[in-house]
Amino acid sequence: MKKKIFLLIHSVPELRRGHLKDLGSLRVDVTFALLLLISGFVLSGCAGHSQASKAAPNQKPLQADELRLASGSYASFDHSNFSFRKWLPLDGSNPSIVVVGLHGISGASQDFQNLGKHFQESMEGVAVYAPELRGQGNDPITSRRGDIQSREYWLDDLRIFTRLVRQQHPQADIIWCGESMGALIALHGLASFQDEQFGCKALILSSPIVGIDQHIPSWKKHLLRLTSRLFPRIKVSLEALAGKDEVLMTKDSIHQEQASNNPYHIPAFTLRLLNTLGVMIESSPQCAKKINQPVLILHGGHDIFSQPDAVEAFSGQFLKPDRVKRNFYPESYHLLFYGHERDRVLSDISQWIESLRLP
Repeated sequence: MKKKIFLLIHSVPELRRGHLKDLGSLRVDVTFALLLLISGFVLSGCAGHSQASKAAPNQKPLQADELRLASGSYASFDHSNFSFRKWLPLDGSNPSIVVVGLHGISGASQDFQNLGKHFQESMEGVAVYAPELRGQGNDPITSRRGDIQSREYWLDDLRIFTRLVRQQHPQADIIWCGESMGALIALHGLASFQDEQFGCKALILSSPIVGIDQHIPSWKKHLLRLTSRLFPRIKVSLEALAGKDEVLMTKDSIHQEQASNNPYHIPAFTLRLLNTLGVMIESSPQCAKKINQPVLILHGGHDIFSQPDAVEAFSGQFLKPDRVKRNFYPESYHLLFYGHERDRVLSDISQWIESLRLP
């Protein structure tokens, strides 16, 4: 379980882009208190209605007619501006399908570069739009980095960004594609917005986080839940988590200290962000039961964060299991888009999209 928590905290995207030449071992030993914090919260994030997020003080939330998709950024509900990247068809044609990509923790929009280039080279009419996520390393408000007030902020950002992409490409079908933490956001978003008219037609979950340890005494859960509420903005540094265990995130590995050289690397996360992720993980099965769109699940046999049998069980939780396709890569690790089987993974995504026969 210690290794699993590390992957959530440290799904470092540097390896995906091949920036590192001297690849070594990832080492982590999560403290018992943090382990309990992530593992212990049993709240149902999808069971109730979404709470409306609040705009910044003295600012009114943006109205629908005020929302615009600029060339490389967009304004969300609270006037926060987030950048995004896009990969459009190289022939200049209007895409018939737009994949909205949501990156993992301590990641960035450029993590979808391989997917975007794959579509440009191998599949006509498909575009990729990937926004920077609130509270991550490219959040323009530095005080928010490593923090999130609630999952509703992520969901509202996703809803607004998708609506703006829809305005830009009104004839295109929308597919959400989340990786790791991004898969959690996409899953919860689709479960929460089933009645929305922006029309997410399908869902791709890459290396989803589908379960956590259930063998935690209830008194410890309540104690640590209280701690996160009393001290929500206390941050846990990655240095405090350093230990002896080695974790491979692809067939190769990287040093923990090399990750800190990345400009969007986050060295610490608040207790409430970690609590939010724990809540979302626990309530993922309830979310799956609300989703009737086609779903593609991608996971590796060496992904320490999610065991293959747990992902298989999760795939049967959806409202229409016959519309769920699960692709298992026994020799792959957590970062499928940048691992040694990435060409196969990307090709499988294209084939699945084609099988949907979207108009």
